[in-house]
Amino acid sequence: MPDVFRLTPIALIVLGVCLAAVICWVIFHFTRKSSEASPNAETQPPRSAILLYRNGFLADANPAGFDLLSTTDADPELWTTLAQCLSPQFPEFPSTQGSGAEKKIDTFSSLNPKSAAHITLEQWEDFARVRLTQDDTNPGFQDTAARDGTALRAPYPIWISDPSGKITWANERYMALARQHGAESDAIPRLFSQSFEPDVMQRAKLASTDGQEDLWFDVSTQNASSTLIHYASDANAIVRAEIAQRNFVQTLTKTFAQLPIGLAIFDVNRQLTLFNPALIDLTNLPADFLSSRPSMLTFFDRLREMRMIPEPKNYGSWRQQIAELVIAAAGDRYCETWSLPSGVTYKVHGRPHPDGAIAILFEDISAEVSLTRRFRSQLDLVQASLDSIDDAVVVFSPVGTATFSNSAYRRFWKTLSETHVAEYSFRDALASWRDRCEASDIWADVENHLTDINPRADYLGVIRTLEGKTKYIRVVYLQGGNKVVIFSDLPEATDTEIEHERPLGQTHPACEEEVAV
Repeated sequence: MPDVFRLTPIALIVLGVCLAAVICWVIFHFTRKSSEASPNAETQPPRSAILLYRNGFLADANPAGFDLLSTTDADPELWTTLAQCLSPQFPEFPSTQGSGAEKKIDTFSSLNPKSAAHITLEQWEDFARVRLTQDDTNPGFQDTAARDGTALRAPYPIWISDPSGKITWANERYMALARQHGAESDAIPRLFSQSFEPDVMQRAKLASTDGQEDLWFDVSTQNASSTLIHYASDANAIVRAEIAQRNFVQTLTKTFAQLPIGLAIFDVNRQLTLFNPALIDLTNLPADFLSSRPSMLTFFDRLREMRMIPEPKNYGSWRQQIAELVIAAAGDRYCETWSLPSGVTYKVHGRPHPDGAIAILFEDISAEVSLTRRFRSQLDLVQASLDSIDDAVVVFSPVGTATFSNSAYRRFWKTLSETHVAEYSFRDALASWRDRCEASDIWADVENHLTDINPRADYLGVIRTLEGKTKYIRVVYLQGGNKVVIFSDLPEATDTEIEHERPLGQTHPACEEEVAV
């Protein structure tokens, strides 16, 4: 063999090393090509977590199922623990085990439309089998929410924070508000300084930096495993309505404070909730007592002790009277006049208010009652004065109804009882006069005078009744269109003269003399 083919041991070692390197490079190269040619993560068979429950307690699970439950500190044996783990990504998953059918199969899709994860829930009798199928590339709910276009473009702010309060994700509306308040576009600032508790609705204010109106939000926080998801809804309309209501109440309070009528409002529990200063002035009740929100029974008991209420005849039935007052006031039927021993007179009204409340109003009508009494006394004096006159007198108002008549008129004409004066008109009177007197043209003149409400001269005439009695009739205009008709006796000599010398219905000379005067 030639020497060239003879290799020394060192050359053989070097040659072996080179061959080994070439073999390793070939193996690595084909391994990488095989990896690149293999199916990607989306075509890999999905990994499933299977859990078996009975009556809400874990009976068995595969390793992936136990791994799922290990992500929370709650009791892994309970169904509620599983529901808590799945609810961020599968909000429709039931919080309790059980179905109304003998056997039922439900399927739940992920909240993220781009995720292939889904749940198959099979329930029968006391058992439930949960199969969670998800791909290994699923980055978790936090990134799922970040990629979720629905949450990203929601019209209200949505953001996610970790237990320390650091914001890890926010939607477009949140970032728009942040930019309006001076934040950089690539940062996620903390808009609200207050902290938010899970499962509690809290109201937060976002102070304006440009002099505009402050923004208000109602923030609801949900616990999603190791993160907190915050949902903020616009509360500006509610806040403005509350401010308007508060201003309206303040306006009413100021108005009530200026009312001369005492006002006491009792709520549905019959406790005093609102009163005005006039109530203190009218009832002499101390302000500290009214501010202590006494019950309605205590309120009226205190009024009785201070003799600011009519003393009940039977104190044993006092509580029953208060109960009847409450019922009547609730039906808008309570209205009484209280005449107190001090001479003061109150008019008390009970009115229903919304939500079962009751308002009691106290009005001092002492001056009105006193004026009414004086007016009635004057009317009685006028009536007594008319009754003392022998002539028959009747007074008609501008509309033609009788307002006064004396006893002589009622005796002579035998009509117009005192209780029916308002129903008696001058036309009724003319009809009665004509029926009881001899025919004469004088009644047309009397009717014309009574019909005309304008001022005019007095009318004088003579009439003769069917019984043969002769009377002066005089119609006088009074102020305001009132008319008075007076029937008076004629002297005996004049009566004889009328019978023999002058036709009935002509004006008597004595009347002409009186008219001249």
